Amino acid sequence: MAVITMVSAKCSPGISTAVAALATVWPHQVLVVDADPAGGDLLTGWGGAWLVDGRLSAGRGLVSFVTSTRHLDAVPSEGLAGHVQELPGLEHVRLLAGVASRAQVTAIGDSGWRRLASAIRDLSGEGPDVLIDVGRWAPETPWSLLDDADLVLVGLRPSLRHLSAARALISAVQARVPITRLGLLVTATTSHDADRMSHATGIPVGVELPDDPTAARFFSDGTGNHPSRRSALLRTSRKAALRLHRSLTRPTPPSTPVESASVGEVRAA
Repeated sequence: MAVITMVSAKCSPGISTAVAALATVWPHQVLVVDADPAGGDLLTGWGGAWLVDGRLSAGRGLVSFVTSTRHLDAVPSEGLAGHVQELPGLEHVRLLAGVASRAQVTAIGDSGWRRLASAIRDLSGEGPDVLIDVGRWAPETPWSLLDDADLVLVGLRPSLRHLSAARALISAVQARVPITRLGLLVTATTSHDADRMSHATGIPVGVELPDDPTAARFFSDGTGNHPSRRSALLRTSRKAALRLHRSLTRPTPPSTPVESASVGEVRAA
């Protein structure tokens, strides 16, 4: 399994849209975690139509998880059961929906974010990959979800305004996350412009997604028809998802290495 956390500065570069698009074409079971303290958009945007027709519930998600585990210091992965939801038509995707108000963020507190981080850490081996959307960088940003990630992606668009807004965030993230676990998520871009952002920040490009407004609106707002598999956004997302899964997923060690060694010793004797 791999854990990828995505964060942005103040200019709304499309983190939630990218998470939804990547999850849709992810080549493995994937858990999507909406951990944006400013208010989660994945349930009401991407999942909006399913929320309206009752196939998704606003009562299950991060808040119900934190409430049910409030007496614990750490939570095993089993603690997520009952709080994640399967997205209709996407059997490989599970969603942990986010908060709906500032009051809910206050109730979660640092301990709630740490319990969530512990449950995600406990997912292992052949478990799902995890895509975490922590939204815009803010004082309430749950750093435990960045510190424990296999990869942290800083989201921005290829413009001077986005680059300027991301400077402070990049400095803060670099102080905690080694460059080997850090990348850029450049949206609405070309490869040339993504490379320019990498050169300007000193951070390698982790994911670059093209400008595809029609497909993006479906994943951000739930409007319009589901994009064709041949749409620019989904084609690029599919390639990025496969590359990330393959590069970040640690191989499962042999199940019985001690027994194998013992057999060898017996044969040698």
